[in-house]
Parts: sequence; C-alpha cells; structure tokens
Amino acid sequence: MIGIVPQDTILFNESIFYNIQYGNIQATEADVHRVAKAAKIHDFILSLPEGYDTVVGERGVKLSGEKQRVAIARTL
Repeated sequence: MIGIVPQDTILFNESIFYNIQYGNIQATEADVHRVAKAAKIHDFILSLPEGYDTVVGERGVKLSGEKQRVAIARTL
C-alpha cells in the first residue's frame, strides 16, 4: 500500500480526532491514538487544552506546522 501526503494538505474545520479518523471512518479511538503516535503528533495533541477535540480551523490554520503530521496519521 502507498499513501500520499501533499505538502499543502487539506484538513477539515473539525476536531483533530475527526481529521485523523477520516482516513478510516471505522477506526476506533485506540486506532487513532496509535497512528498519531506513529506520526509523532500524539504528545503535541495531548499538550493542547482540548486534546483530540481541538478544532483545527479552516484548512488546518490553527495547527501551523503540525498539519502535515495530522495528514500523515490520517494516511496511516
């Protein structure tokens, strides 16, 4: 399997959890956490006041440089 993550990735104006789970809508909470850890973004997400419930803003503008890692987790 091959996954592609473009440099200018598109995220939905939804939670980080939703944006990661979008890659597999049947993924469990444990699955989402596992791929976030693999993408090296789990600790960053936990440092946010709302954690996985943090809304990323239109096209991920609230995440700055971390939106590619969210996209990597979504791909995984």
